[in-house]
Formats: sequence, C-alpha cells, structure tokens
Amino acid sequence: MHVAAEDETNDLREQWARVVGAPLEQAGRTPPQLITLPSPYRLILAPILNYVLQIERENPNCQIAVIVPELVEKHWYHYPLHNQRAELLKAFLLLHGSKRIVLINVPWYIEA
Repeated sequence: MHVAAEDETNDLREQWARVVGAPLEQAGRTPPQLITLPSPYRLILAPILNYVLQIERENPNCQIAVIVPELVEKHWYHYPLHNQRAELLKAFLLLHGSKRIVLINVPWYIEA
C-alpha cells in the first residue's frame, strides 16, 4: 500500500511493475497488487486506517495482517523522531479494529 499526495506522479507504479511485477511474472508467480490511496493534504494515518477497516468490513470471515515497518536507527534517541506515525497507526487500529486485525512489526534498519 502506498499513500500518495495529490501532486505525486506514477513513478512508484512504474518501479513496482519493473522491480516487483516483472521478476515474479517471469518466475510464473502472481505479483502482489500495489494499492495507492489518495491523500489530500499529505495525511497518512486516516487513509490507511479507513482502508484497513473497509477491508475488515468487506471480509467478515478473514483475518487481516497489517505489516508496520518501524525504523531502527543506530542511536536509541532517534527512535521518537521516526516512529510516531507507526505507534499512532497501531494505536488507532487496536482501538477501532477488531480481534481479526493482526499487527506485525518489522524492523527497517537505516544505515548511517
């Protein structure tokens, strides 16, 4: 999933097709679909929360896994600078979702 600003171009779609789609199709596999959510005013959390809750409503018998990347910096004191959105997203999903939404934290290491 990608949250796109109003003025964003389709560069990510082209990169996705080249880097993700083409190799998987050559291997005989079905590539995952890139979902692009429009976001006026560069809001991030509301479009993601609304999309996940919509998927939950449309699939009442399925469990939904949300993978949340969390940036890992070299210094511990950088953590609050980068992971506020991830923490807020998890809190909103826990408050507004049901037990069928599973949150998976994935560390994303930043090289210094």
